[in-house]
Amino acid sequence: MKRVALLMAATAFGTPAFAADIIAPEPPAPAPIQIEPVATTKTWTGLYVGGQAGVAFGNSDNGAVFDPGNNGIGLFDNGSSSDDNNAGFIGGAHIGYDYQFQNNIVVGAVADINYIDAETNRSYTTPGGSNFETNSDINYLGTVRGRIGYAFDSLLVYGSGGLAYAGVDNSMSAPSGGEFANYRFKQDGEDADFGYSVGGGVDVLATQNLSFGVEYLYTNLGSNEQTITGTNGTNTVSFTSDSNDEDLDFHTIWAKASYRFN
Repeated sequence: MKRVALLMAATAFGTPAFAADIIAPEPPAPAPIQIEPVATTKTWTGLYVGGQAGVAFGNSDNGAVFDPGNNGIGLFDNGSSSDDNNAGFIGGAHIGYDYQFQNNIVVGAVADINYIDAETNRSYTTPGGSNFETNSDINYLGTVRGRIGYAFDSLLVYGSGGLAYAGVDNSMSAPSGGEFANYRFKQDGEDADFGYSVGGGVDVLATQNLSFGVEYLYTNLGSNEQTITGTNGTNTVSFTSDSNDEDLDFHTIWAKASYRFN
């Protein structure tokens, strides 16, 4: 009986010491988390819309033929003429799509429509002292163009070219004296002209969805003929005179801002 009591006492007092010698194993360390690097290269691929605004200015062209007898002899063979090409505001909206491949090559297409406040005024003086004045006033300009360029990451340098179309108001003031003192005149009005635009520019991606740029275009709308028909008081003599038959061409420089859906 004493042995049992002594054994129980030894067990009671020895258990804490034995427990203290037991070391719990540490939990395994968590596996490292792989963090993918964030891509820094921007892409030009995608649809974009935006606006542009700038200035348009024309070339110095002149030319006029007034043939009262319809015999091929122009009154301005020994006359004089002068030009007044006025620069004006141009601005509108555009929509386009770009596709980037082989890392740096960018191809695309863009269409724009613009209000334009630009005109060309010309005056002519015949050898007989009669004065004619003509005016070409461009009301709107639109283009549909292709683009091809090279991207330096967020910088794009490109060339562009394609169809151009415009609405042009033509007017002419006829002389009231000289060799045309007894003539009555009828002139043409609004005309829709088609031609081409070529140029280039630079675009910069400020963010993946916002770009800014500057673009230059040369636009040629072809021959812009103004026709005026005159008859004398008895309607026995009539003639048609074509003036301002040089190409209607001009330059535009504008700044652009675009939102890109990519």
